[in-house]
Formats: sequence, C-alpha cells, structure tokens
Amino acid sequence: MTTAGALAGLDRAAVDRVRGRLLGVGYRITGTWADAEDAAAEALARLVGLEAGSAPDNPEAWLTTVTTRLCLDRLRRRRREDYVGAWLPEPVDTALLPSELAEQRDDLRIAVLLAYEQLGPEERAAFVLREAYSLPYAEIAGALDAAVPTVRQWVSRARRRLDTDLRPPKRAPDAVISRLVEAVLAGDLQQTIEVLTADARVVSDSDGKVNAARRDIVGARKCAYFLIKAAELSDGMIAPVEVNGEFALAVVSRGVVRVAQLGVVDGRVTRVYFHSNPAKLTRLALPEGFEPSA
Repeated sequence: MTTAGALAGLDRAAVDRVRGRLLGVGYRITGTWADAEDAAAEALARLVGLEAGSAPDNPEAWLTTVTTRLCLDRLRRRRREDYVGAWLPEPVDTALLPSELAEQRDDLRIAVLLAYEQLGPEERAAFVLREAYSLPYAEIAGALDAAVPTVRQWVSRARRRLDTDLRPPKRAPDAVISRLVEAVLAGDLQQTIEVLTADARVVSDSDGKVNAARRDIVGARKCAYFLIKAAELSDGMIAPVEVNGEFALAVVSRGVVRVAQLGVVDGRVTRVYFHSNPAKLTRLALPEGFEPSA
C-alpha cells in the first residue's frame, strides 16, 4: 500500500496538503527546513505505522501534534549544540514553500523567524499554532501537554514581545534596496552610511565553515565599510534571488557564496543578514556558477 493510501483514509492530494501544513509548522518552530522535513516525514511514517483500527479520529490534528513535539525536541537539542558564530534561520527559495503559505509569507521572513528564536520553545510553538494556523487553545494545549490558561499566557506574552522589544524589521522596499546597492557598488561610504540606521547591524552565519565575521558588525560606519569591502571582493558575481518571499542578493566573494537579505526600520536599512554556511544554502535557486562548496 502506498503512503498516501495508508494515511488513515486520506487521498494523495490531502496528504500533499497536510504535508505542506506540517512543513510550515516545523519551519516556523525550528527555523530550519531540514528539521521541518525530518519531523513531517517522521510524523507521517508514524501514522502509517499505526496498527489497524488505531487510527486517530482526526489524522491532521494528530499529525500536527506529533510534528510539533518532534520539532520542539529538535529545537531543544539545537540550543545545546555548539554553533560557531551567529545563527540565522535557514533561507529557503520562495518557490519551495508550501502553496498554502503563499499568502502568509511575512511571518516566514528571516527577520521574523529570527525574532521567534528569542521566545522559549513552548512559547514559540504555541504562538505559531495559534497565530499562523488559528488552532483552538484546547488543541494547542493538547499538543504541548499544557493547561489552556498556560497556553493563552504563552501566546499573549509572545505577541506582546514581538510587538515591542522583539519587533522584527520590515521588508525592504525596492527604492531602499536600490539606494543601498548603488551606494555600495559605487564605493561611496557616505552615501552608504546615509541608507543605514545609526545602530545598523551586519549578521553573518557561517558556522566557521567559511571565512566570515563571527561577531556582529554594529554601527552605520562600520557596516558601510564592511559592505563596500565585501562588494570589492565579490569577484564581479552579484545576482538577485528571492528568498523566504522577499528580495535577496547572491554574492560570490573569493569563491565563497553568500546570500544577503535586508531589514528596514523607518525607511533605512537596520539589518543585513549574510547567509554563508554552505550547508544552509542548499534550498535556494541560485544562479549558475553560484553553487556553494560543501
């Protein structure tokens, strides 16, 4: 029997839809597409492996619960691992995102997923299930093995923090992107500074696998200088790509592939995220010649 035929009466189209939902849940909770894929696959396999007559009354809710718990396990383990330098969520080609998420891309931006990282694991999972999927509090409580009032508190606290001290920067408008790119490529330090906020920050994720800044670069002048130098070392290879539903730039610098994304506050760039870890660039549709080395 095929996997689709064995999933408690769900047909193939339903399985694909449910799998997309599970990937969305897992990616939001862990910030890592590989973890989301593993958790979704394991949850589906567990459902297939249930003995005859023991299928849950609501397979989709059961799968969501299992996937959530698997992702929380992965999230807790990852926080104990030693990652070299800054950690950023894994960037994903927009076209790979499940179709049900096409109109919900804002909370899949790197800046938002990174803000989620500052939430506690259960708080993050509760917020994702409530805000992204509108699950009833009772169902979330069952998935997280917690009391309903506790879940309500987690969601409320997460919403409040994400609206205040953890508020992620906005998506960069085309005009701001153009201003920054033009200033950087022209090597104009002052013009580049003027596009940045005073507390601008460049964050590089490499896990020590390629040469990259292991500490954040902070301040408009330092960031501007870094960006101009990075452009000078770009080997002449810079191309636009779409990542997590927003614009990004793929850059080859001294043979190393990096993908840069921007975050904006009040019309100026406040964050530049550099994805340089080759292990986390495998789910991007990079232009020919931009393939990262293993």
